[in-house]
Amino acid sequence: MPDAPRVTVTVHGPDPQSRAGVVRHLRHQPTVQLIDRPRPFSDEPRGTVAVMSVERLDARAGAELRRLVRGGEQRVVLITGELRETELMAVMEYGVRAVLWQHRATPRRLLRAVHRAARAERTDPCGVDHRLTEHFVY
Repeated sequence: MPDAPRVTVTVHGPDPQSRAGVVRHLRHQPTVQLIDRPRPFSDEPRGTVAVMSVERLDARAGAELRRLVRGGEQRVVLITGELRETELMAVMEYGVRAVLWQHRATPRRLLRAVHRAARAERTDPCGVDHRLTEHFVY
């Protein structure tokens, strides 16, 4: 993505190791301006892409995810290890732009998801039956 514009990215999630892995993947990307230390949500620049990494979408992670997408100021990429069908439907209704499975979240896929989110494109989660997502507008 050499011609892609720079995207401002913040990294969120309850697990410091997962956050550090995401930061490590994005830190040296020329098309990413990484904000290592997320600001209060109201101070984030408009159009910022928030990458949230969680093993599973429990109550705490769900509350943080809802805060991130509230108001539509940030575009969210969710990296998760586990997501039930009802949770997938919920994150899509929240406005999450992309879901990446942890075991398939390569640096290239992550970068592509960040840029698609920045352009306000929605993508189907890899490995998800399209019948679950076909009624959403992408």
